[in-house]
Amino acid sequence: MPLTVRRASGEELRSFHSSQAPPGCESCADTTAPTTTAAGVAAVAAVGPGPLDIPHSASPRRTLRTFTALLLAAIMTLTVTACGPDRGLKVSPEGNPSPSLFAPNTEAAGQANEPFSLDEVRKAIESSSGIAVTGSATETAKVVADCKDCLKFASPFLSGKQKFQLVTVANPKQRNEIIAGAVISEQKGEPRLELIATGNQLKVSPGRNGTLVVQEAMFADGDKACCPSGWSVQVFRLHDGRFEPGQRFTRLNGET
Repeated sequence: MPLTVRRASGEELRSFHSSQAPPGCESCADTTAPTTTAAGVAAVAAVGPGPLDIPHSASPRRTLRTFTALLLAAIMTLTVTACGPDRGLKVSPEGNPSPSLFAPNTEAAGQANEPFSLDEVRKAIESSSGIAVTGSATETAKVVADCKDCLKFASPFLSGKQKFQLVTVANPKQRNEIIAGAVISEQKGEPRLELIATGNQLKVSPGRNGTLVVQEAMFADGDKACCPSGWSVQVFRLHDGRFEPGQRFTRLNGET
């Protein structure tokens, strides 16, 4: 079944649809642990010398059995440790696509409305016609100009010592749906539009190490607005003064 994938900052290629996935895979799902149980280890350690054992060899044999038991216990411990939680990109359940593993501490970034107010940010988006340093979104600029209540502040974030303000743009016909996220920086005392990411049922949030995490719904033909077939997540990183898109991860019909 053909899919309609809305890519961030590719707004000029499609119109809004009223109505992304989160990372990684479980690396330890197929890991096979040693079959020796704690009871088995105890049994090995508890076995004494047989009736035919030579008395002088009993102590070395007990030492060997003890060493074997300790070695097996160490192997089991290392196996459990190796199968610990994967700190990489994760894929959340379809009903709750959350970039929480990316979430940084945003308190150091200060207030969302500093240094620029919402009106100043709106004017910056309008005056640039939605053309950002990275990508463009002219349709989003029209929504921002026509719908004053559609623009909202989100959590600001830092990349190094530079602060970036983040705003979201709601669908004018369905205010609980986000259709775009914009990143604003300060350049010579004026607001500059760094990036506009667009998509359906968008979720934008600051990530770790000064990144921006963008999630969006993936719709197949026949999908209802409430029920997309999957989600997509992309991380934007600041490189040489520009936010560049990283690898895109998707979750479709329960598969990554």
